Amino acid sequence: MIGLLALGATSGAARLAAQQGGEPHLYLSIFGGGHTGQELWLLEKQPIIVLPSQYDTLDLGRTMASGFIVGASGAYFPGPHIGFEAEIALMSMTLESSCSIRQSQPPVVNDIGPALCASVQGQGVSNNAVSFSVGVIARALADRSLHPYVRLDAGIVSRTHSTIEMIGSYVDPDGNVVSQTLVSDENPDNTGPHVTAAFGLALSLGPGYQLRLEGRDLMMQLDRVTGQGNANSVPLVLPHSEHIYHIFALTVALDVILEKQHHRRY
Repeated sequence: MIGLLALGATSGAARLAAQQGGEPHLYLSIFGGGHTGQELWLLEKQPIIVLPSQYDTLDLGRTMASGFIVGASGAYFPGPHIGFEAEIALMSMTLESSCSIRQSQPPVVNDIGPALCASVQGQGVSNNAVSFSVGVIARALADRSLHPYVRLDAGIVSRTHSTIEMIGSYVDPDGNVVSQTLVSDENPDNTGPHVTAAFGLALSLGPGYQLRLEGRDLMMQLDRVTGQGNANSVPLVLPHSEHIYHIFALTVALDVILEKQHHRRY
């Protein structure tokens, strides 16, 4: 009799655990946050012609300012620990330019270099990026209300502006404001691969919602200047190549659970 009671109690507990068990199976997310800035390139002592055999010297630089990141994603977990996701994100990547000039001596009359350089110094160029990626998520303690996870994504990012091109302005002798390209980039490579590695904590808000705090390392391929260009070329054409930059971001996400995976009841 005691054995039968014990067996019945064990069976009842198993049924209760089976009824209460279950992990998020499919969910949609929206997220937002901010990312750090990054110095992209710096070029010193670049000569630029003002008259035959007479040159000004420029120091040029380009920095990506800190900004925001927002987006949406969907994830599918066939089991409690490993899942797959797809994400689309919008990221602000404002480009800030720097320029300083040392004029040739004696200074050339009507040299537009100082005015052109001054217009570039501190100039902010709006530059947004849209990324599409897919990846894998691994989570531990998924049955707890608070659990950690890591994820790795790869995809494509497309930007709206070259990281090399610089356009300034000056006033001509007639008082007209003239736009002038200081550094050209005739074939900007504004689309490239990116990889995201992330670590986060997920907090259950109830049966249908989840909140996540996540730190990201966005590894992105961007163009940077690699050396001096031809001083006799106006605008300047500077050699450049692609380089992988690490951009760090912190995001908060709200997950809406669309389906829960329930264990079989016995």
